[in-house]
Amino acid sequence: MPTLLTDPPSSVYLVLGGLLIVSGLIAAQKPDRRAVIPFVVVFFLLFGLFILDRVLESPREEAERRSYLLALAADAKNPEVFAEQIADQLVVYTAGGEAKTLTRQEVKEHRFWDALRNFEVRVAVWDFSRDDVNYPDENTVEIGFMGKGEVRSGQTIPVYIRATYRRQPDGSFKLSALRTFEPLNRSQPYAIPQFP
Repeated sequence: MPTLLTDPPSSVYLVLGGLLIVSGLIAAQKPDRRAVIPFVVVFFLLFGLFILDRVLESPREEAERRSYLLALAADAKNPEVFAEQIADQLVVYTAGGEAKTLTRQEVKEHRFWDALRNFEVRVAVWDFSRDDVNYPDENTVEIGFMGKGEVRSGQTIPVYIRATYRRQPDGSFKLSALRTFEPLNRSQPYAIPQFP
């Protein structure tokens, strides 16, 4: 299904809404069949688009949902649920820009989980924007968003995240690459403590 139908930009709703108002005003002034038909057509187009937008999940929406699930799993210190959201292999980039590949099992058994538990880290993500989405190809979506880890002492570690999701054999999009950057200088790599 085209992204325009499953994840339409706000401008499409604005255009259709404007057409609905104009055709409605014309139909109200001339209550004959020729004036009502455009109003009915635009109404059903807008209604159909709204239903498709709500029922079908676009790759961007799935990537955003899975990013929230990853944060919830990290916050709950649950490596099993976390691993369900990632591909068989996850490429994590270090502060030096080197790529390190981890299998799903290595992610589940990583020392990172002990650090989360020991320091009672609270994890959250936010600031997802349509403007911060890239589609390198039809099977890949890359999204950017903010995240943070807050330790029990109150120290907060904010980070800007670029997450790449790739289509899996079952059709779902799962996390396949993760880059983290300084939140104020989004070109400066930043490593999440204890990971990878």
